[in-house]
Amino acid sequence: MIHIYIYFLIGYLRNNYGKVFFNVLSISLGIALFVSTQINGWKAEKSLIDQTLGFKSENIIGRYVSLSKEERQDKFFLKTLHELMPPEIQLEPELQVIGYTNLINQQSVSIPIIGRDLIFPNNTSEISTKQMIPRYFFSISLLKKFEKDQLPITINICNKQIFIKKDEIIPVSNDGLFIFTDIERLQSICNLRDVYSTINLSNQFENEIKLNKLPTLLPKEKWIFESKKQIIERAGVALGSLKINLTIISLVSVLISFFMVSNIYTGIFLSRKLDFGILLSIGGTRFNNFLLFITLALILGLVGGLFGVYLGILISNLNIFQTLNTITDANQIETYKNFPPEIILFGLSLSILGSVTSAIYNAIKVYNILPVEFLKDKIESTETPILKLKIHTKLFASIFLIFSGILIGNVRLEKEIIPGLVGVGLVILGFILLNFISIPYLIRFIFFLLRKSNTSPSFIIGLKEIQLESWKNGLTISTIMLSTSLVFTLSSLTNSYESSLKKWIDEENTSDYSLINEKKLNSGEPGVSTDLLDVLRDTNIFSEIEPFFINSKFIVNQKYFTLHALNFSKNYNKNEVIVSKNLCFLEKICKGNSIKFSSEKKGEVIIKVQAEKEHFFSERGTILMDYTLYKSLYPIDSLNSIRLTLLNQKKTAESLSIIKNIANKYDLIYLDQKDLKGLYLAGLNRVFSVLDTLKLTAIIISILSLSTSIFYYVKEKSRILAGLKAMGMSFKQLYFLLFHQTSFLLVFGIISGVFNSLILSPIVVFGINQNAFGWDLTFSYPVHFVAILPILILVYATFITLIPFYFVYRMKISKELNYE
Repeated sequence: MIHIYIYFLIGYLRNNYGKVFFNVLSISLGIALFVSTQINGWKAEKSLIDQTLGFKSENIIGRYVSLSKEERQDKFFLKTLHELMPPEIQLEPELQVIGYTNLINQQSVSIPIIGRDLIFPNNTSEISTKQMIPRYFFSISLLKKFEKDQLPITINICNKQIFIKKDEIIPVSNDGLFIFTDIERLQSICNLRDVYSTINLSNQFENEIKLNKLPTLLPKEKWIFESKKQIIERAGVALGSLKINLTIISLVSVLISFFMVSNIYTGIFLSRKLDFGILLSIGGTRFNNFLLFITLALILGLVGGLFGVYLGILISNLNIFQTLNTITDANQIETYKNFPPEIILFGLSLSILGSVTSAIYNAIKVYNILPVEFLKDKIESTETPILKLKIHTKLFASIFLIFSGILIGNVRLEKEIIPGLVGVGLVILGFILLNFISIPYLIRFIFFLLRKSNTSPSFIIGLKEIQLESWKNGLTISTIMLSTSLVFTLSSLTNSYESSLKKWIDEENTSDYSLINEKKLNSGEPGVSTDLLDVLRDTNIFSEIEPFFINSKFIVNQKYFTLHALNFSKNYNKNEVIVSKNLCFLEKICKGNSIKFSSEKKGEVIIKVQAEKEHFFSERGTILMDYTLYKSLYPIDSLNSIRLTLLNQKKTAESLSIIKNIANKYDLIYLDQKDLKGLYLAGLNRVFSVLDTLKLTAIIISILSLSTSIFYYVKEKSRILAGLKAMGMSFKQLYFLLFHQTSFLLVFGIISGVFNSLILSPIVVFGINQNAFGWDLTFSYPVHFVAILPILILVYATFITLIPFYFVYRMKISKELNYE
């Protein structure tokens, strides 16, 4: 029998190119989306880790970071540290600064410039013994971005310009954009003699070292130890929203894809059930039939997975869409070509598992086939009831799942998204079950409403056919529902973020203009000199001149937070701080508590938290400090921006002219309130831009699912359609028969998706988002999109019906009604 089963599999694959193609395409789309988003998410995280570790992670077990610039010049510190370390640990001081250069098309980019001891082991591993040690090491990815005639290369660093000749450069093969040079040379260029920003610890013997035995804090708590694991975890936290969005959405997209695949397997069962009956009649067993169907699913899952993985890698390498947020650099991310093989293995496993799971229901129906039943020429439906339970029981189960999902999804637990994900899953399951049990009753209700009207035969036949195969059509409706719900839920999430951000900007920044350094905008480095404050005051055209400074690595309790230094209003105590509400929620640092940190001017300081306020700048949490207090604790010579409020609004043109001249003189740009809001929204759009691509992919999958469903209907019911054609049904009536089926599935699926999103959106916004980041967003739902749905349904139904109708149009009655 084995050779018969093999012939069955080969024969199916050979004779059903259309079904195989759509099956493989469906699996490939879902897996490609998953693989590409996982690779891009990994690249984003790896780029942050590399920038933190100085693009050298091999053998590094951790590093010491100075909490004070003064301590970075301690000549005796390295000697003290060396005496405390075990002999297998090697110490390497490092200085890292940010440089700027113009690439092709005058694109300005920031580049980490890293100073190390080039004689240190492994730092010169790519130099042969015959070569002189060069002045600079450039990553190959960086060199490729320069034009051939662009040498010497101009780099802006430490308020200076340096020119690097071709013979001073040696390329290194690491991913990323960076420049290595000798630490003494970099110290000399930046006038930072004997200064180093970190001290890296390397284990050259690769034996296990217990990190808890290393000195974690050194003299007066001026230096703090960070293990490599902590650095990696911090990068994961910094990309928290990005990774959560990508994981949830890619898995939902895979789920949508496999709903479509399950629909295709239903088509396979309907078209091959007679063959399974014949196999039973010639000595096969029901279990062998079951295994045969599962084997077919395994083969298609493997082939679809292989194509999906290849397509996902291709999409990732082409950077068709990137996973970006406000702290990642697109130029850095696109240089990464390698990725962990685990992503490929996981993608293939997900493909095979999803394919087999999608085929289980139809495999069970194959197992239940009886040979005597299928030796007859029987064409009526053999639908198996879904969950052989009473309608009231199934209805109660679906409602119970939905309400359970709502309750669990809105449970408040800081840093926990599991309740939200469980809630989303339960709501989706409840709606899917409701879709299946509603189809026959909804159709009966439609016929009841139209019982006295002159209804078109095309409409009646079309809906009757849907009613007869509620399982298959329920899968199609659920696929459309999931795609619609995904689009509306993600749109609600992005709209809620946008509404909240706009509201926050209006409340946070009431100034008329802001001066910023555009070249340092992407890196987040301050670039507006504090000397400019006095220049602006001397103009006498401003009622308020507010300095604004950001420290993105402000350490409290050995964790990084974002600190904003600005002018407090008269309502607040300038000697105390304010914390964001998400910092209070996530870290339990709230009003009435105190924070302890090390300052450069006054040593260890304890400051009380006087208030909490909504703040949407950092997902890690933000601490707000008055600028005067910050200046008394830390030396500061550059700001991120200066906010300006005009004294006389009637002289805007004159004032604007003065602002333009000052901006040009100091190589700055000025932004009005509208431009500033656009800058923040551009950062938000960078975070959510990938979601637009995912939404589009979900729509494509749902359209494919609907198209294949109608296409298979034409193929499987060709004899019925040919009979209708022979009895005199016109092409117009045949078209509308298919059109009414398509419209019903679309309308049902989209309406179900809209209602599903109305429940899921609050769970995502107030459950998952709030638990993960602590932000209390202003809820916004895309109502305007709902208003255009009738037009979209009509357009989609019209065009989706054309392809299957083309086969009906070319159908030959004599061939289809041949009973030989």
